Formats: sequence, structure tokens, C-alpha cells
Amino acid sequence: MFWPSLAPIGKGGGKPGGILGDVIDKEFGSFERFKKEFNQAANSVEGSGWAALTFCKQTNRPIIMQIEKHNTNVYPMFRILMVLDVFEHAYYIDYKNQRAKFVDAFWDIVNWDEVNKRLEKTLK
Repeated sequence: MFWPSLAPIGKGGGKPGGILGDVIDKEFGSFERFKKEFNQAANSVEGSGWAALTFCKQTNRPIIMQIEKHNTNVYPMFRILMVLDVFEHAYYIDYKNQRAKFVDAFWDIVNWDEVNKRLEKTLK
């Protein structure tokens, strides 16, 4: 369901532009700080789960969340914009037990255009 937020190697990554870039800069101060906080969330998911960038419709703010194990208790007012699967099955073949390297590699294939489209739909 969320894989369109990934792009083929060489066609993704970089910094988000548009509304998403503005929202991230406003909330986190910079893309670098957002990336650092997202990485911390992804790397510290206990066991298996996801790191997600969500947008709270009540506060009109982006929020980084951890969704652990098979927890489906995501609040309806939080629209998921981007998710990174950190279940071991997502990275073990290529990265073995090195989740942090997998998380770092994620930034090269993020499809910011798709994530931006999700935010634009949320704001309508």
C-alpha cells in the first residue's frame, strides 16, 4: 500500500520540495534534522515494525511515529505520508543485522513527489 513512496535507484532521494519541503522545514528546522529524527525512530523500533511520517489533521503538523510489531492502532486523524518497513525481512538479505545501513540507504530511493502528493490530498 505504501510502496509507491519508493523510487527506482537513481530516480529518488534528495530533499523534498514543494509543500512537503516547507512543512518539514517549518516543523523540524531543516531537512537534516528531520532525517536525523526519522532515522532515530526507524533504528529504535523495538523488534519489528515501521517508522512513518504522518500528518496530524488536528494540529496541521507532521509527526514521526513508530508503529511496532503488527499494531494497527493508528489514529484516524494521522494521515500516513511515508513509511519505512524495518521488519528484519525487509533488509536482512542485503544488510544482515545492519538496520542502520538499511535506513541510510532508504534516503536514496524516497519518492518525494509521491509523498508530496499525499500531503496535498491531506490538506484539501
